[in-house]
Amino acid sequence: MPARKTSSVALLQWVIVLVVGIVVVALVLGLNLITRLSDGQKVINAAKPAFTTQSLNTDVAGINILSDDVQLADPIVTPAGGGAAEVPTIVGFVAAADHISDAQALAALQKGFPHTAALLQSIPLSAVTAEVPHLEAFLETALKVTPAQLVAALQANFPAILQTITYLPDVTNNWYNIPGLAAVGFTDFNGTPVRSVPQLRTYFKDDLIPAVAAQKKNFDSLTKTTVNWIPWVILIIGIVVIVFSLLMILRNLRGIGRIEAIASASVVVVVGLVVIVFVLALGLIPRLSATQRLIKGLNPAFTVSRVKGDRIGINEVSDIINFENPVMTPSGGAAAEVPKLIAFVSSKTGLAPTAVVGALQKNFPHTLAVLEAIPLTSVSAELPSVVGALTPAAVPKIPRLAQTVLFAPPVTNGWNDVPGTAGATNFEGGPVNTVPEIGTYFSHDVIPVLEKQRRDWVTLTATSRVAFLGPLVLIIGIIAFVYGLLMVALAKTRAP
Repeated sequence: MPARKTSSVALLQWVIVLVVGIVVVALVLGLNLITRLSDGQKVINAAKPAFTTQSLNTDVAGINILSDDVQLADPIVTPAGGGAAEVPTIVGFVAAADHISDAQALAALQKGFPHTAALLQSIPLSAVTAEVPHLEAFLETALKVTPAQLVAALQANFPAILQTITYLPDVTNNWYNIPGLAAVGFTDFNGTPVRSVPQLRTYFKDDLIPAVAAQKKNFDSLTKTTVNWIPWVILIIGIVVIVFSLLMILRNLRGIGRIEAIASASVVVVVGLVVIVFVLALGLIPRLSATQRLIKGLNPAFTVSRVKGDRIGINEVSDIINFENPVMTPSGGAAAEVPKLIAFVSSKTGLAPTAVVGALQKNFPHTLAVLEAIPLTSVSAELPSVVGALTPAAVPKIPRLAQTVLFAPPVTNGWNDVPGTAGATNFEGGPVNTVPEIGTYFSHDVIPVLEKQRRDWVTLTATSRVAFLGPLVLIIGIIAFVYGLLMVALAKTRAP
């Protein structure tokens, strides 16, 4: 009887070990851990370039100057921006200060600050958009060309001006209602709808970029070694435990000796010890905890509506940059093309250059004013003197134009050398120092990480959390170790 009782206890011990092995295997397969962490590794591999210190610094520097650019443009793009309504106020203050008429004040502004005065007369830019089709018709008639021939002539001789007038309608028409954002249900991380360019700027600056930057530490902890092998190791341990416990159940049914019972129980001790070392040596608990924090921090960025909205939004940003690049600095080219355009029309029509300018002034005043205002670096150069010419009491009366004045210098000065991007590169190693390069970097590198990895991200985050896996495996290892010691102790009490 004693020998039979001991044999039953030993059999029960191995049944318990078998159950533990089955639980481990069921855990790995039931939670789809192999596929999830495999897809998680794909996300990590694809996102590595985006999480370098240099890339994150470029993100911040880039979004800062794009944000400043929106602040510069918002008051002057459409009437709703408020800048155009404040122009008479400026003229009135100058007139009152110098005791002259409004017409004389405007003439004084044009003489002392020609670029700034021209910019003031051009706004809102939506008025330029309204004039462009009529200007094109005027040029087609004056030059006796077809629309296609006009475009070809502009492309051949005035590509910078053509680029600006091509993208201007997209900018002015979409400024407060970017097409497609409502359809995808785009919102910020708080659920507030994002529809306008200013709202898009706030989303990128306050939600998306900070969310990515905040996860650098967690991301770095995942790149020390890969994570896709972890569920395979756990699965193999579970399978080994199942096979070995089944073997020992059969051996116990046939009867085994004391020495063999001790040796087989010692295997359980070794397995438990291996699991413990595996978890602790590889930092499985902190790494999977970091994975969970990363998931929590970036989940809002990976929703389908936001990923689609990111693409729509960054395309709109690209249109804005394409509109502004020719006119922002002398290197953009549009400023140098303006006198050439006047001379070209003059030579083709036989009109004197002054007559061409007069015709433009009469029929397309906002468009001519824009041409006379560029490059905008010249406006920035005049602004200190413009501000000095105004009385302190004038500034509170023109808050919207004051905003444009405040943000114009950092944008124009940084357009071809964005502060904070020294040595910055895109994911392929190309330089990222200008605003156009910043736009391309976001459009071709950063946003595609979200687009291409969204499906893998969904797989990773489905079914359950992952942070519990580390502690669970450690607990299983400790239980196996302690339980194995108990089995060894019981085996030693068996009769030889």
